[in-house]
Amino acid sequence: MERDRCRITFGKLLPELGNMLLAVLGVYIVSLWQKTVFDIALCNMVMAALGVAVTGFQLRRQYLNEALSYDNAEHLLRFWTCFMIGLMTALICTFLPTGGWPFLPLFVMLSLFSNISTGMIAGASLLMIPVLVSGASVNAFFLYFVSGILAAALFGDMGKEFKIGLPLLLSMLCLLICETAGIILPANARLNLELFLVPAANVIISCILLLGILRLFSTMVVYKYREKYFELNDSENQLLSDYKERARADYFQCVHTSYFCERIAQRLMLDVDALKCAGYYHKWGEELPSLLEEKAFPPKAAGVLREFAQKSYTQKETAVLVCADTVVSTISYMLSKSQDKTIDYEQIIDAVFKRFMDNRTFRQCDITERELNIIQKIFKEEKLYYDFLR
Repeated sequence: MERDRCRITFGKLLPELGNMLLAVLGVYIVSLWQKTVFDIALCNMVMAALGVAVTGFQLRRQYLNEALSYDNAEHLLRFWTCFMIGLMTALICTFLPTGGWPFLPLFVMLSLFSNISTGMIAGASLLMIPVLVSGASVNAFFLYFVSGILAAALFGDMGKEFKIGLPLLLSMLCLLICETAGIILPANARLNLELFLVPAANVIISCILLLGILRLFSTMVVYKYREKYFELNDSENQLLSDYKERARADYFQCVHTSYFCERIAQRLMLDVDALKCAGYYHKWGEELPSLLEEKAFPPKAAGVLREFAQKSYTQKETAVLVCADTVVSTISYMLSKSQDKTIDYEQIIDAVFKRFMDNRTFRQCDITERELNIIQKIFKEEKLYYDFLR
């Protein structure tokens, strides 16, 4: 999706300014409650404001550099909402025992809804507030910082498989070790179960909160278009059934193209749903623009289809679609014209990819030569499938 990257509008700054004001006001109110000396309270308010400012600067820089993860660049307000939740949590933590601060889930949440580097800066800025206001030791800062950045790194790139078991286990183990090293050992008391009560409760609460955050993230981001893709990628849906009636040959070419798109996407770790969807609808021609708008295609699939129609190939998924469509149409044509049914499929595939290389078809695309070789190899592995094209 195209975005205005020439400047940051005032509207995009409002959430940041609102969080900055809330941070200063929150620290001021907590300082009054705890009867903190004014000079120290003023210093804490300034540091809190600077933490928000640094977070905002990092978020804007990542936005302008198109470095934010997932679709976060299109939902900056979502990040600032998460930051506000973290800010309220940080202020509440000033009244809690140091061993009971649930900062690990906050680091993960802020990273998932921006990117890893921005999430780490935001988490550290929030962690600074209860450390300064409550007068906690430097050990408290580093134990939550270390466990937080590890968790952010472990959960920083959750793909479609969304495997959380091992990252969750390692994150909780790290938090428990950090709590033991930063809270229990410096207590200079005889080790007993009571010392582990608050840290253990924090681990359990953090685990529950983290599971809730991951559930929310999967619903809002990872599987946001699951139902839409399920509808569009059903080869027997009403849309494709009607297309089959009026353009039978094109319909079957789309089905075969979609099959190869799915296989290649799985091998190259690309967006499988988007590529499969693009394979089903890439032959719609002049009807395509109105179809994309009317049926509200997911952005990734719509982008691939638009690039294919405009013959402007910049995404790997578009290159895969072009390769699949060309190979399927070429082999289908050769089968329809050949009297001899024994066709050298490998020779046809080699000729197709040689033409791609000679014409520099993908010169503006980010696909590598190695990936093109893998795609070519996949087509050669599917010799038995080409019998369905007869």
